[in-house]
Amino acid sequence: MSALPSGWAEARLDELADVRLGRQRSPKNHSGARMRPYLRAANVTWAGLDLADVKKMNFSEQESDVYELHPGDVLVAEASGSASEVGKPALWRGEIEGCCFQNTLIRVRSRGPIPEYLRYFILGEARSGRLGDAAPGVGIHHIGSSRLSAWRVAVPPVNEQRRIVAAIEEQFSRLDALEATIERLVGKFERGRGHIGALRRSVLQHAFRGELVPQDPHDEPASMLLERIAAERPAAAQRRRVTA
Repeated sequence: MSALPSGWAEARLDELADVRLGRQRSPKNHSGARMRPYLRAANVTWAGLDLADVKKMNFSEQESDVYELHPGDVLVAEASGSASEVGKPALWRGEIEGCCFQNTLIRVRSRGPIPEYLRYFILGEARSGRLGDAAPGVGIHHIGSSRLSAWRVAVPPVNEQRRIVAAIEEQFSRLDALEATIERLVGKFERGRGHIGALRRSVLQHAFRGELVPQDPHDEPASMLLERIAAERPAAAQRRRVTA
């Protein structure tokens, strides 16, 4: 990762969030007393979640505690037949009550950074091809929870994270409108769509180099956020042991 702007920090993803692979699907869970909706890789697209086809399987009470999704969770496609599709992320906003997730997805649950910021950061890494390049496999490429956990994340101050998210969404909204205009005028013109994709990648690259929004010298440095997360991790681990 290149030099970071002043006030930014860098950390492994698992220092910033709980990173967990979903529950494996097996024939014994096709029926049972606790059938729950669950998401899989097919529900995650580049544009976000597609909830048109959500399947169900049985989760025990303890499994539900572990695998139930909470609003703000980022879901990342763990594998694909195409390396360029590995790492697609989507943000869960609590659309379906009691929904869980399968092991074709990795859940990233933030301990401090804004979930939308983590989603856009992972989107940038996936769109650039870096996640796909790190996903080995023959036929199916897997990023794996351990490799994703170790991924280095650029962390701006929290207020700057908010400004970056707002700026990305504003730029993407403009690109959506431009793409719709291109399709309306000339149909699905692949060259034009390719230009839009390149512009989206450019927006994300500038965002995570600190070049999309101006910095505010009064923002609390990201290093202080990392210190708070590090201080809270032992207590959180103890709570998990007590409730296990």
